[in-house]
Amino acid sequence: MVIRSNMLSLRVARFVAAVMLGLFAAHAAAASDVFPRPPELEHKIAFWRSVFGEYSQHQIILHDRKNVSVVYKVLDFTDVVDLLDDTELRMHKRRIEEQEKAALRSLMLRLADDPSERGLDDEARSIRNTLKTHGLLKPEHLREIAEDLRGQAGLREKTEAAIMRSGRYLPYMEKVFADAGLPVELTRLPLVESSFNTRAYSKSGAAGMWQFMPGTAKRYMSYDEVGDDRRDPWLSTEGAAQHLSDDYSLLQDWPLAVTAYNFGRYGLARGLDEIGGSSLVELIEDYEHPRWGFAAKNFYAEFLAALDVESNALQYFGPLRRDAPDHFDEVTTEHFVRYDTLRRLSRQDAERFLELNPSFSTAVQRGELLVPPQRRIRLPRGHGQHFRSAYARLDDSELFSRQFVYYRNHRVRSGQTLSGLAQQYGTSVRAIRQANGLSSSHFIRIGQVLKIPPNGQRPVIHKVRSGETLIGIARRYGASVRQLQALNDIDRPEYLRVGVRLQVPASGRPAYAWHTIRSGQTVETIARQYGVSVSAIASANALSDVNRIRAGQRLKVPGG
Repeated sequence: MVIRSNMLSLRVARFVAAVMLGLFAAHAAAASDVFPRPPELEHKIAFWRSVFGEYSQHQIILHDRKNVSVVYKVLDFTDVVDLLDDTELRMHKRRIEEQEKAALRSLMLRLADDPSERGLDDEARSIRNTLKTHGLLKPEHLREIAEDLRGQAGLREKTEAAIMRSGRYLPYMEKVFADAGLPVELTRLPLVESSFNTRAYSKSGAAGMWQFMPGTAKRYMSYDEVGDDRRDPWLSTEGAAQHLSDDYSLLQDWPLAVTAYNFGRYGLARGLDEIGGSSLVELIEDYEHPRWGFAAKNFYAEFLAALDVESNALQYFGPLRRDAPDHFDEVTTEHFVRYDTLRRLSRQDAERFLELNPSFSTAVQRGELLVPPQRRIRLPRGHGQHFRSAYARLDDSELFSRQFVYYRNHRVRSGQTLSGLAQQYGTSVRAIRQANGLSSSHFIRIGQVLKIPPNGQRPVIHKVRSGETLIGIARRYGASVRQLQALNDIDRPEYLRVGVRLQVPASGRPAYAWHTIRSGQTVETIARQYGVSVSAIASANALSDVNRIRAGQRLKVPGG
């Protein structure tokens, strides 16, 4: 590992900064009216340009948290990348970073007591000069810096990959934003949020390319047990456009609106009221709040830096080949329908269909829940007409009038625990916690109503035949009449009419199936078809002679 202090002399650094600012002048002028660049933020923008476009993922910049462009050291791990596996490399980086931060803290405190160069080696003297240049040699500054050192990994490779990946989505994104009357530059926010990774997921619970939190997602898109539209780059883009439009409507200023995407529009509005300000710079300089931290204060500068790097990608990365944009047809469901049915009609393999429709939950993909009406389905370009024709020909048995019942409600009684409930219902503690938004530290209380998710088994559907009763159907599936009523919302006898499809408990399986004998069939061939024995069929139907059957006769087949 190589450690470099003050990578460039101050003179060289100034020269490089001047050259790079020249490269960005045209782009900055074009966007300056919409996205102004206050002089107070230029040092932040320059720092983040270097993070996105210059520093490698195997370099860690040790810098000042408040004055981000004040860089003390750059730790370079490129010489050990091929010698360690991913886990070892991650641990090695963390250990060296903490060691170097500790050394820097010691130096800052030493300089706070004695700001002279006496006894300093060349590296420490260079760091002292950096501090002096930025007016940070006062004891109060040094003690603050000692507690506020920050490490930032380079993002050059990640940004390069993100720019190439963005080609798949940007044409659609730019159209959505233009149609909404929004600056198309905003479509580059995912460079900061997720690197255009549709599977991005943060520790705080933000997900998808636009990194929506669950609470915000519920206001701008579908987010429930059927699907999480945060994972859909097209639907989440529409949500992000509305989100940013609402941010701007309240704040009437794009630096504030962009920052609000990270911090929250009402939080920013309260902050402005509290300090009597009207600009982002005033908030950064004067507002104090536990949540108003490093990420929010730097978000707008990161966005402008990402714009600079993306618009000058050739200078940073050389020629890049962006991914080809996805072109697709869209159709809309008209009924509750199985996911597998839609995939079959699309004439696509499972991987490609999911790639174009990534928001559907595992429960929907497994058939435990149905795709609801008015759900947009994407198909490869040119497949829409075939899909519509095939959908119109679907049999009634493949179209449903209501959603499957997914969760059971359980009211907690004295002495019950999550592990006990998981065992009782054949599910897992983790699944119950996720269904109810419980963290691992949450306790359950007596009287609390919990949603109990299914145990992963596919729901069983029974189609009512002539003469059947609810009692008979319940007995057949080993269920109770009350269970069937609850699962299917049955409160009137006339509901049970011929052809109605009932959901039965997921653990239920019919004690037998009905088979109508066709011409030429024998009990032996029927037994082979259902994987049961001839004697089992004979016993279930009280057949004294298995050869005395006729076409049209109905037989009970055990275990069907």
